[in-house]
Amino acid sequence: MEFPTVGANCASPSCQSLSFLPFQCSFCSKVFCSAHRLPQDHACAHWSMEAHANSVQLCLTCERMVLVPKGQDPTVIIKEHQESGCSLHLLPAVQSIAVPCARSNCNRRDRVVQTCPGCGKTFCLGHRHQTDHDCLVLQERKREAEAELQRKKNLKATIAEKFVGGGGSVQNSQEQQQQGQGGLASVLSGSSVKDSEKQQQQQKAENAKLKAEVARTAIAEAKARVAARNASTGTPGATTAATPVSAPPKVKKASRVVSVMKLKKTAQGEDKIPLSSRVYVSIRSPIFPQLDDKAVYVDKTWTVGRSLDKIVEWLKVAVPKNEPFDALKVNASA
Repeated sequence: MEFPTVGANCASPSCQSLSFLPFQCSFCSKVFCSAHRLPQDHACAHWSMEAHANSVQLCLTCERMVLVPKGQDPTVIIKEHQESGCSLHLLPAVQSIAVPCARSNCNRRDRVVQTCPGCGKTFCLGHRHQTDHDCLVLQERKREAEAELQRKKNLKATIAEKFVGGGGSVQNSQEQQQQGQGGLASVLSGSSVKDSEKQQQQQKAENAKLKAEVARTAIAEAKARVAARNASTGTPGATTAATPVSAPPKVKKASRVVSVMKLKKTAQGEDKIPLSSRVYVSIRSPIFPQLDDKAVYVDKTWTVGRSLDKIVEWLKVAVPKNEPFDALKVNASA
């Protein structure tokens, strides 16, 4: 044994194992291991089921469970239960944590429920909304909305009666006058209707003639102004059309792409410059003809001076040491 002085041996005759955390029985005061710590596990002589614990007996009459308190005779308890018409000493039912739904026609009992903030009742998840369980607060709100709408209608009717009601007689007279005019129009003969249609057609024809005359006058005035301007400038042929100006030739997109590809293929530069930072430049120099059609690429983050120094270095341009370098002598066009 590594730790003979630590813990105690179990007092059960069939165990006798060393337990580092022993348990002492409160009835017989002996020490036991965790497997024999309960009185019924080590057959404690000072403990009995009837004296120290409640028990349950089955009633043969009602076939329900009867609770026998500790220290009571089960036979006496069963007799009292049967004499009371099987109503005393019944084992209380276990309360379920499931809550029934407060809706009248719903019989569900759920553990997860929702309390309505309006009426304060508890409902299942299917009836948790106010519209699903006909909440009293919602019905009250509907009645208030209907009452407000009715109040507005009554107010509008009152305003119409007070402020527009005075003109009711005028409105009735106007309606009667319109009806009289309609009756008079029905009495008119068909000839008067035809005369009005002819007058409308004549008016339309006169308007069309007037518009055509105005257009001809405007055209004649424009021609006269053009002739006078040509006569003053000495341009022959006042009515001759101007010669169209030829548009500059369009550069094909394919040729531009090819030229850019050639420029990138022949360009010189440092390989460490990333492709995304390269700016390609084509050289045209009137001072150094040997640099024509040369292509280089520089970093877009470089300054102009650094870029010119690198171009001079790559193309091996001889710059006098005693004279400052003139950037105008090397013209670079991107």
